[in-house]
Amino acid sequence: MSDPYMGRTNARMLRVSTLALLLEAGAALAVLMTVGLSTEPEPGDDVGGSALLLLLLPFIAVFGVLAAFAVSAVLVLPVVLLGEDLGRKFGGGPVWWQLSLAGLAGALLAPLAGVRGWVVGWTVLAVAALLTRRARQGYFVSLLLWGTLAVVSVFMVGGIVLYADS
Repeated sequence: MSDPYMGRTNARMLRVSTLALLLEAGAALAVLMTVGLSTEPEPGDDVGGSALLLLLLPFIAVFGVLAAFAVSAVLVLPVVLLGEDLGRKFGGGPVWWQLSLAGLAGALLAPLAGVRGWVVGWTVLAVAALLTRRARQGYFVSLLLWGTLAVVSVFMVGGIVLYADS
């Protein structure tokens, strides 16, 4: 029987976890844009800053990629690798250990953002860890294609919802 982790390297895991975090950010951006566009601005709110944001978007994207890379290296990879080691040492599936460790790592946001921040942190890390543990050769491209399709679908559904509201 072949090893399920054959072909998986730390570099592949780092690339996959960075991509997973960026795809999650894209889906979150789509949801936040839909919610933001569905509400009317308060009288006196400045709504003219969006053109400047569009000009700065490529620079913001570079910092987003760097932040996703840092979170992958500092949080996601240790959660995946330590979860597998704990699963081998103490028994039980590594997925449950990884989900527990993601919950502990997500708790780092609790003092800053409260319970909602902890839940969001846990969810983001858990999804990235679950997608990262399968990082073998050829997985990056399939995750890129299917993840992009998912993000575009979220944008489309948000657009349909906004169109139906008007």
